[in-house]
Amino acid sequence: MSRYETNVVLYRLKKDPAFRNRFRADPRGSLAGVELTDEERDAFVRWDARKLNELGGSLHLLISIPGLDGH
Repeated sequence: MSRYETNVVLYRLKKDPAFRNRFRADPRGSLAGVELTDEERDAFVRWDARKLNELGGSLHLLISIPGLDGH
């Protein structure tokens, strides 16, 4: 499990509007090259916040990313 990378992606989604927009448009493509497990990558692509939290994603980051609640 890559808890650190999961939180790096969450932080980028929170702080980097360009990355967030790319993620909204193409979640899988925007994560290319990021060292995530298949399970983590799938949780991001489906925007499964509960699963991301179970996998070590910071709850604070998960609930503070603008505009992804309905992703």
